[in-house]
Amino acid sequence: MRALAASALLLVFFLASNAFGADLSDAMAAYKSGDYTRALPLLQAAVADAPQDEAANAALLSTLVYQGQVDAASDAAVSDEKKFPNSPIVVAARGEFAYYMGDMAKAEALFRAAIRLKEPTPRAYLGLFRLYEAASMSRTARLLILRAHAIDPDDAVITLHWLAFAPAEKQREIFRSFAEAHPWFFPNINIARVTRTEASKQPHRRKTFELEGDAKEVTLPLIPIYNNSRRGVEALGLPFRLNNGHVLTLILDTGASGILISQSTADKAGVGRLGSLRAGGIGDGEAKNGFAAVADSCAIGALGYKACLLRVAEGDLRLTEGEDGLIGTDVFSDYLVEIDFRKHQLHLTPQPPRDPNPEGYDAKPPGDGWTRVYRYGHLFFVPTDLNGKGSGLFLIDSGAVMSSVDSTFARLSTKLHTNSAMQIHGLSGDVKDVFQADKAVITFAGYRQKNIGLTSFNLNNFTGHRDVRIDGILGFSVLDLFRLTLDYRNGLVKFEYKRK
Repeated sequence: MRALAASALLLVFFLASNAFGADLSDAMAAYKSGDYTRALPLLQAAVADAPQDEAANAALLSTLVYQGQVDAASDAAVSDEKKFPNSPIVVAARGEFAYYMGDMAKAEALFRAAIRLKEPTPRAYLGLFRLYEAASMSRTARLLILRAHAIDPDDAVITLHWLAFAPAEKQREIFRSFAEAHPWFFPNINIARVTRTEASKQPHRRKTFELEGDAKEVTLPLIPIYNNSRRGVEALGLPFRLNNGHVLTLILDTGASGILISQSTADKAGVGRLGSLRAGGIGDGEAKNGFAAVADSCAIGALGYKACLLRVAEGDLRLTEGEDGLIGTDVFSDYLVEIDFRKHQLHLTPQPPRDPNPEGYDAKPPGDGWTRVYRYGHLFFVPTDLNGKGSGLFLIDSGAVMSSVDSTFARLSTKLHTNSAMQIHGLSGDVKDVFQADKAVITFAGYRQKNIGLTSFNLNNFTGHRDVRIDGILGFSVLDLFRLTLDYRNGLVKFEYKRK
């Protein structure tokens, strides 16, 4: 009887072990495929069953970061640091969390520490790739993602980034099958319509914003835009002529991309509709529906362009009276873009030409007065310290009237109080919960500014995944103190303080 009982216990243990092994295997498979929605509950169960499993804990932390669950990820990062101080995969996952929170110096240190512990740590190379790509170090970033993919070609997130650097024929060969196997990465793509023929046509699309004549150094006057009381300037605008029509005024917005106008303006100009899109921004409402359009010609001050690509938002943009839309400074990304907020001038200096390089270019190091920033698409983020207790990324956004700080980031170093009297409205509607920070001393690019009662709200209420959080915004109220120069090619910004 004792032998039978012992055998029964062994059988139960064997079955339980196999069941746990299967659960962990399923969890890791979902994680490696990038299906984080499915992976999260599986990994949470796996860590609960095996709290000392390094791989499960590292995968869980990475998944929490990808899903944007800040509080849970923060708790996991603190716990993992104590439990696995010398685990390379856990150290790399902690680097992912630091990167997501905008602490780039800490993230880089953790990624490099993981590689020192064990050189073939693929997620550490992925983390460094993201960091260097955002810092405009394209050549180095390419080498890092190639190394990550060589170590672990089965990690779908690594493959997703690697695809952008693969030869064109390789992209055409595997993109469709990859997209079909990982549809969660492509929520807005009709995969069935992606064919080799369509992919091969991409390089032959019509060039947009083709400058008429040669690029030359030019200074354009900016139009001061006053607040409702007309006691102060809250934005600067550019004159814009569409299809030789009447002159519009577009707000010059370092936080916007391209040109955004209302549907009524587009209808008057007679531009044709190309395809649907959605335009979002600050606010707790839905993004606006809209469409893309191309005008035969447009003029921005003294600059004339052919084939001007526009984004058109349906309904009211709810700008201040007299403004017809927004123009992002990335429209001038082939230039050094100097905005003199005091003199109300935009000075554009053409960047010197350089030959195409399939390996990419590394940005030049910052010279005197220049600050390295991190670029995500059209957005520039500058490393900023809050109250000497937290380092994060603040968006340079001349289209925002006020400067503000994300409420989650602010709570790391100061108290917040509800401010029901403050009303904030953005492209995505009204902001519901607005706070005031007790104390906010921000330090960026060698400058230090006190902002008593700095406005705070949730700056990260976007749907879908974001690699990094917006920790704050340097709006017009701060930028108005400077002459600001943007170098899109090298990911550099120069802040020059201008006294009144």
